[in-house]
Amino acid sequence: MDIDVVMVAFLVGCLSVAILTDLCFNRIPNWLILATILGGGVVQFLNHQYMGVLLSASGLLVGFLCFIPLYAFGKMGAGDVKLLAAVGAVVGPKLVFIAALMTIIAGGILALFYITARGGLPAMARRYTPMITLLAARQPQYLPPEPGEAAGLRFPYALAIACGTALAVI
Repeated sequence: MDIDVVMVAFLVGCLSVAILTDLCFNRIPNWLILATILGGGVVQFLNHQYMGVLLSASGLLVGFLCFIPLYAFGKMGAGDVKLLAAVGAVVGPKLVFIAALMTIIAGGILALFYITARGGLPAMARRYTPMITLLAARQPQYLPPEPGEAAGLRFPYALAIACGTALAVI
């Protein structure tokens, strides 16, 4: 069996569990993160021998560094940061960086669907209209969502990470 097939199958399994737990329980369990990291190290070792361990470790670090600023500013949960780091352990530094960029794009698109499904698009449009006007007048200002507004609710980001990873791997 080709090692890339093993890597993709392993990623699909891990990310599927992450999506389910994030949607059902609003958390990504640490045991899943640890299993993904260890499995990623094994897959990389099988593919590249000892250099694979270095690839796995550097992918872990790059994945962590991509999203830790979002966690530091309270815009992302720790489980999401750890999940991208674990993905990095599986795919390596180059692909995890691409996955992070694709995740941000996928997350924006999924967030629009999420907000629309919850009926929050009109409120979001009312909030963004003055922000765009202020930006055009060179006085940028962020207007946070009102309490209870769909745009301010927690968004399960594991699905966006899975989509971004899929886009990076294919």
